[in-house]
Amino acid sequence: MAQTIGARIARIARRENGNHACAHGGYFSSCVNNDPHEEWCADFARWVWSQARVLYMDELTPGAGSFGEYGRKHGTGPHKKPRVGDAVIFNYDRGSYAAHVAIVVRVFPGGDIASIGGNEVTDNLQTSYVHRDVYSGETKFSPYWNYTISGYVSPVEDDMPYTQKQILKLVKQGVAAELSAGGTKDEILALVKQGVAAELSAGGTKDEILALVKQGVAAELNAGGTGIDGKLDTLLKRVPEPPPPAPPAADRTGMAPAAAPGADGAAPPA
Repeated sequence: MAQTIGARIARIARRENGNHACAHGGYFSSCVNNDPHEEWCADFARWVWSQARVLYMDELTPGAGSFGEYGRKHGTGPHKKPRVGDAVIFNYDRGSYAAHVAIVVRVFPGGDIASIGGNEVTDNLQTSYVHRDVYSGETKFSPYWNYTISGYVSPVEDDMPYTQKQILKLVKQGVAAELSAGGTKDEILALVKQGVAAELSAGGTKDEILALVKQGVAAELNAGGTGIDGKLDTLLKRVPEPPPPAPPAADRTGMAPAAAPGADGAAPPA
């Protein structure tokens, strides 16, 4: 079964822990000519989301507040309940400004969260780096950060809990069963629509996939029983394979400064 988008985001973020602004040549615009030139917490957060294939990435900018605008536009935040893979935003003005953004990588039973963010630990762009922090996830003033946690923004996802081959098999079996039973075109289309809707969790592309399946089945019926495999193969080309598992993150023990009382990270960015 494919990895959930939240787990995928957290895995990518953990892999970057300890990196500086110019890792990989920069997180989007965090680095120019091997020189960090802007506050890059939002650059890092949107880079992580983009690597996980989150939708509508062109709406996010180097400004942390763009995550709040993204959530408001798509109905995914800011909300009060953190989930792994969410962006946590601080001092958000309900417009275009926020003081900081990081990625939630773990939610603890007692209400604490772990996040990984860029441009942390120091106030110097040359020395700040990606860092993991643990603190209370309540949406209120955070003594750990000296900021207010304004809320959490969830990504708009294009995830599926089943593989391409499993979906192909399910759809083919459903259509074959209905054709054998003498079902009408409307009954067949309804069955396929219900089956695919149940198996897919994609928000942005589900309608497109369902439309393509319905077109394929209708064409198959009109043609007298030929060509459905080709239509389904066309459907599956629209669905990306999940990324391969990443190697375990390197042990960076000792890289971060001494932990703040009650947390596992150093002082937050200014």
